Amino acid sequence: MNEQEIKIFKRFNSLLIEHPQFDTAVTKIINAYKFKSEAERQVNLICVGMSGTGKSTLKKHVVKKYPSFASKDRKIIPVLEVNTPALPTVKNVAEAMLLQLGDPLFHRGSTSEKTNRILHYIRECEVKLIIFDELQHFVDQGNKSAPRQVSDWLKTVIDDSAVSTVFMGLEQSEHILKINEQLRRRFTHRVDLKPFSICCSESFKDFTSVLKTLHRAVEMPLVGRINSDHFRRWHFATNSVIAHMITLTLSAFQVSQREGYASINQRCLEQAFVESIWAQGSGKLNPFNNKFEFNRLTKPGMPFHTAGTKELTE
Repeated sequence: MNEQEIKIFKRFNSLLIEHPQFDTAVTKIINAYKFKSEAERQVNLICVGMSGTGKSTLKKHVVKKYPSFASKDRKIIPVLEVNTPALPTVKNVAEAMLLQLGDPLFHRGSTSEKTNRILHYIRECEVKLIIFDELQHFVDQGNKSAPRQVSDWLKTVIDDSAVSTVFMGLEQSEHILKINEQLRRRFTHRVDLKPFSICCSESFKDFTSVLKTLHRAVEMPLVGRINSDHFRRWHFATNSVIAHMITLTLSAFQVSQREGYASINQRCLEQAFVESIWAQGSGKLNPFNNKFEFNRLTKPGMPFHTAGTKELTE
């Protein structure tokens, strides 16, 4: 990796790609924080979206805005991040919370004792917002009784702590609300992070704006006209998911560097798609090949089979 590549990769690591959908999500979560911080009112919401649509970036942005810091006698944690364990149970979710709260004995005690310590730390650390991430693990794991048990326990913690809470995860994360009516009544606010749509002019406009931002970030011109055909090819090549757009941009940049091009041309993009998105995507199955038939790559065996959504296929 040469100096130019290192520079570009570092830039992308800190690049915040804003667009209307992301800005709306940020505003809703920050408002939940402020309601608790400024008005002592608890606001709970669920944030869902397929992988790569920006949930992790959203979480990092909120945590960065309200970072933890050390006071004279304790650590202040305005936003508490909790990653749901792969096989969630009351025990390991409670321990995950205690660990993030800085409890050195997070693994000790009964469920009741751990719950009391969690509530104590939330007050002492002045937590205003809790973000439970990777909530889809409630659906992925095999113990059918565990989701109900954990959801009941979470309801108690959320009620007794009285802080604002965000549930975050893939679209199937809503299952935890479906199995617990009382919890569902507490999470009536919702945030959606969806892939950009080619069927909606405003959404497609946002997609092109984000793509232009990525083009500028690599500091390398693109050969050819940047027209609707160019954007449509990118749409099919990435399924309009930001994570794929970033991956393909960086890969195309690396191909151009490796091959000695002074710009990113369609050949770079065609090769980058094979190297970073789909190894079998050659010929008419490659969006940057002139023989591509503009069919969505969502069939079994294709890169976006599990990522296909109703909105994108309409």
